[in-house]
Amino acid sequence: MQEEPRSGGPSVVWAGPPDAPAVIVLDPAGVGRHGDLPGTWRPLTEYLQVMWCRLPAADEPWHEVDEVLSEFADREVPVHLVAGAAAGAGVGELIRRHQDLISSAQTFAAPVPLGHPEVVLEVLRELLAQDVDSETPDAAERPVNGSPPESGSLLGDAASALRRSVGRLFERLKDG
Repeated sequence: MQEEPRSGGPSVVWAGPPDAPAVIVLDPAGVGRHGDLPGTWRPLTEYLQVMWCRLPAADEPWHEVDEVLSEFADREVPVHLVAGAAAGAGVGELIRRHQDLISSAQTFAAPVPLGHPEVVLEVLRELLAQDVDSETPDAAERPVNGSPPESGSLLGDAASALRRSVGRLFERLKDG
């Protein structure tokens, strides 16, 4: 039996430094109703901005997402969009409206929730493949695609933090 979307709680949950690359998550299931990001995303917020848009919690979700994206118009940071496939055609329309702002987009189909560790890892893989590095915002200065991130890369640091966090989780589960 499928769980009903969660409409209570805040419509947007945000964490991370305002000058870091941004990941906007469009969640049609409404995870995060208690005002926190899912635990799998929290280690990334030391290095990335994560804005979790809980679509069922907003009266006009697409208008609210437009407002969230407009916050990045003058920030000159890469914006990566992540969406649950259940968000539907609104995602494509959103990308068209903000094509000058959104650097890349990924969608994930159910039954895997957007807070699942595999989703977070796949998003990081995509961002690392793009060589998004806050210390070299000019695309001409970025390393060639496919090369590993530099040691000072925010995304490389975020990936390391996620690996440590997931490693600790696995150790706790193993220890029972």
